Amino acid sequence: MKIEVELFGFLADYGPEGKGEFQANLDGEATVGQLMERIAFPSDVPLLVLVNGQRVEASCPLKEGDEVFIFSPVAGG
Repeated sequence: MKIEVELFGFLADYGPEGKGEFQANLDGEATVGQLMERIAFPSDVPLLVLVNGQRVEASCPLKEGDEVFIFSPVAGG
């Protein structure tokens, strides 16, 4: 299945060829967690994931045509 992925901020460096927007081809039973492993983010980076505009956990199943947005929360003060 094909899904659209967009990585924000410094996370764009982890996309294929350093691109923040790309299509990912995944197995039909893939989850958000499997997508994250494939992108290979460092384990110490906090991430927020939205699928089709809804915040989800790593166990969320993906389906054809989903739009996945991944970003790191910003701390301020």
